[in-house]
Amino acid sequence: MTRHLEWLAEDRPEIERGGLSAARWRWQDLVSYARSNATTPQRLTEERQRFLIQHALALDPKVDLKTALDDPRKAQGEARILEVAGFQELQAAGLYYPAYPLDSFPPGSIEVTLRFCLLTPLLTRDDAAFTLFDNPLRKDAIYGVPYLSAASVKGLAADAFQRGFPPQAPWETLGANDAERTTAYRRRTAQAKRLFGVATDQEGMPSAEGRVRFDPIWFRYVQYLVMNPMKTDGSGIGTQPIHFEAAAAKTPKGDSVSATVRLLYFNPAGTEASDEATACADVAALVEALAAWWPVLGLGAKRLAGYGALRPEGAAYRYRTANSVKQQEFSGAEGWQALAKALAQEGRS
Repeated sequence: MTRHLEWLAEDRPEIERGGLSAARWRWQDLVSYARSNATTPQRLTEERQRFLIQHALALDPKVDLKTALDDPRKAQGEARILEVAGFQELQAAGLYYPAYPLDSFPPGSIEVTLRFCLLTPLLTRDDAAFTLFDNPLRKDAIYGVPYLSAASVKGLAADAFQRGFPPQAPWETLGANDAERTTAYRRRTAQAKRLFGVATDQEGMPSAEGRVRFDPIWFRYVQYLVMNPMKTDGSGIGTQPIHFEAAAAKTPKGDSVSATVRLLYFNPAGTEASDEATACADVAALVEALAAWWPVLGLGAKRLAGYGALRPEGAAYRYRTANSVKQQEFSGAEGWQALAKALAQEGRS
């Protein structure tokens, strides 16, 4: 926040002359400036085009920047990967997965960390009223760091659990729509109800709060994608290019990008089915479902089109017993399954 306030207070002669070439400005600040400078639809198109050429494209060496800006048709190149400067600020502020005080939680509470690397760019959807691009990533309002919201992660986890532990009756028979079917499924499946809860406004059917809490998934690198749908007349001519801002699957040096899923199972001691064996079994089942389905389906938006594909890299858990906090770590592509098996064994011991 301080960095943004300092930026607002600085003289900006390069920007005030209408240029976006000031190297000392972070590219995120330049996006904000370009957006504020777009007073008409035509101006928005020009600012978007200018930003893409100057900051989001690795231009062909044969085409210099001035030529590309003068004639955008010559601005061909691969998408450039940009690092999010606010990521380091988020870490410095202690907001990047702050540690849970697990020793103060009720016995049976479990923290799980699942590490993965992205195989393809990941898409999320911001709800900002006006942006430079039509499909921006969801970002933190203060630090500008892209993330997949905790609510989205929970929804994707619930979907994986339903696929991993399907209802005995056909899904279509559980209700008139997916909301009714989900409610019916969770009321019939004790583990799903404990994990995710039940939200309903039907009379005589009280809601129930789930025990699992998810953190957002933060991303450090961004790239811009352009999709150009083709006409259906067989001409091969594009229609209207669609711009997407995506969480990049590679660093600027070409290395794989890792990310983290963290969840907390808060065990409500003293309530029904709150023994430690039940807690371990619940979390083991959830992680097993995630290990089976997330590498297949991916995360984020348009995952069935291949975006947000991932590969597990490792896992760890911290488990609050009656007397201490146990912890264990697992590495490699089989780490998620190994963690699920270890927690299931904890529940049986």
